[in-house]
Amino acid sequence: MRCAVYVRVSTDDQRDNGYSIDSQLRMIKEYCEKNDYSIVDVYNDAGHSGKDLMRPEMQRLLADIKSKKIYKLIAIKVDRLTRNDYDGFWLLNYCEEHDVKIELILEPYDVSTANGEMIFGMNLVFGQRERKEIGARTKRAMEEMALEKVHPSKAPFGYVRNKDTGHLEIEPIEAQVVKEIFKLCQEGNSTRGIATIMKDNNAYLKSGKWRADRVYKILTNSIYIGVFEYGKYKRKQQDILRVKDYCEPIIDETTWNATRNVLVKNKHSNYGEFIHLFSGLVKCPICGSIMASSESFKYPNGKQKVYYHLRCKNHNCSGYGLHYNTEKIEVKLRRVLEELTIFMMGTNNEIITCNSTKSNDVKEIEKAIEKLKVQEKRL
Repeated sequence: MRCAVYVRVSTDDQRDNGYSIDSQLRMIKEYCEKNDYSIVDVYNDAGHSGKDLMRPEMQRLLADIKSKKIYKLIAIKVDRLTRNDYDGFWLLNYCEEHDVKIELILEPYDVSTANGEMIFGMNLVFGQRERKEIGARTKRAMEEMALEKVHPSKAPFGYVRNKDTGHLEIEPIEAQVVKEIFKLCQEGNSTRGIATIMKDNNAYLKSGKWRADRVYKILTNSIYIGVFEYGKYKRKQQDILRVKDYCEPIIDETTWNATRNVLVKNKHSNYGEFIHLFSGLVKCPICGSIMASSESFKYPNGKQKVYYHLRCKNHNCSGYGLHYNTEKIEVKLRRVLEELTIFMMGTNNEIITCNSTKSNDVKEIEKAIEKLKVQEKRL
């Protein structure tokens, strides 16, 4: 009997339960030898959370199940497969559809029976509850570290993490680059422009390249004024933990506040001071996707002139790559709006539109009207 072996472990699992990859493999191989199962392949998602099925080896396993390479799926417990009850039942149904039976060696019940499926579901619920508890404990631990000013992750550009205390300390060379970036921003340069200057000046960077998004991340990181925002990218604004005097600041608050104004002004970086009136409203005439802003440059008489365009972002659209002049679009749209405004104000008319978006309902109504007209003629 051809079977697939699935093993998974995260740091928390190995610490709390002792189910290392080696121990899982040892138990499963003994089980397979005892039952005369032939192991086709081992799917090892070491270090991946069980919160969902979007894991490299799990995805490979699902593909192999679909292609009929295996007949049994062996794991030690259901929480190795997933810790999400919805994903667990989806996986169970997926295996049943492709005639693959799940066997859990530490949870010996038959998932193909009603009672077995019930126990399977209960274990999924307990696994999901445990995952949430682990997440809550980790969150509390990370918050405590932040409050004690022990940096919980890799040091941001401009700082190094003290190996003994875990506190952030200024890295002189990188800190000088940070100061230069804030200075250029304060002078009105865009993030793209600053990235170009950094690249041209061969500014120090340990790894990677100078890009606009890297510059923006530096300019929006409050760590440089000594304030650490834990959960900035994953939490709601009101749930972010802000720790003041977290580390020695690299720039002063005056510079920080001044650069906020510049960033707001340059928010629409594609347009500079030019704001497209119908941003996010104009759709591609071919595929209907919202069009994106772009710009091009020409240099008549040696002076730079900027031209603003809209283009379709849909790579599958036949109009992808075509540019539409923004100024011409705005002129036509403004003219239409002005005519509508004059019409409404001059005649007190009211524009009525159909609220129903269901074309089938509209067709049915039209058919009913036609039948009534036929019956009226007969009378």
